[in-house]
Amino acid sequence: MKINLKSFFIGIFLILFLISAINIVSAYDINWMEIQGGCISTGSGLEDKTYATIYVGEEYSGEDVLIQIFYSRDGSQLNPGNKVLKTVDTSGCIEVKSANAFKYYPDFAEINLYDSDGYLIDSHNVTLSTDSGDQTFGEFDMLDYSSSGTVESSSSGSTTTYHSGTSNSYVGNSNTGKFHAPGCGSVDRMKPSNKVYFSSRDEAIGRGYSPCGNCQP
Repeated sequence: MKINLKSFFIGIFLILFLISAINIVSAYDINWMEIQGGCISTGSGLEDKTYATIYVGEEYSGEDVLIQIFYSRDGSQLNPGNKVLKTVDTSGCIEVKSANAFKYYPDFAEINLYDSDGYLIDSHNVTLSTDSGDQTFGEFDMLDYSSSGTVESSSSGSTTTYHSGTSNSYVGNSNTGKFHAPGCGSVDRMKPSNKVYFSSRDEAIGRGYSPCGNCQP
């Protein structure tokens, strides 16, 4: 059987193009994820490991990611910054602890977030006080993340609750493409510049937004 080489190579090209397109779409979907805030705890003694809770949003609950945190003090790196495979918890957070205790409290953290295939999604730098304790940054400032993995209000100490939206009360996030009921915890942590308001659920969906998986507006 005679093979038409031109048709063969065109077919191979189309297959490779299709595979690349699928990979680009998949990467684009998860690239909506960003480091919105978090908390870094240096413990109570220099022998203690450093813990980090990184908030990316409840809509990413269940996503597998790789997270890498470089800690440093006075410009000197304290750890190798290994990439650790983690799953975003139901509160939209990633918890990771340092592999070893540090001789000095870190004064700087470089956080890199990757998808499960190793593609960089987002990076964030945090300047730390050398005093021990919990240090929050970004949109995590108003929250208290409990050890049970639930996000709680720092003012009342009660677990954030959600309620269904009503007319003129739906809030979309232009960065994530999700819309939320007004009582959803994501609304409080949303950057003001990312907020989009809708008069109805149909309007939000009609403009390409999808409902939050937690508050289910």
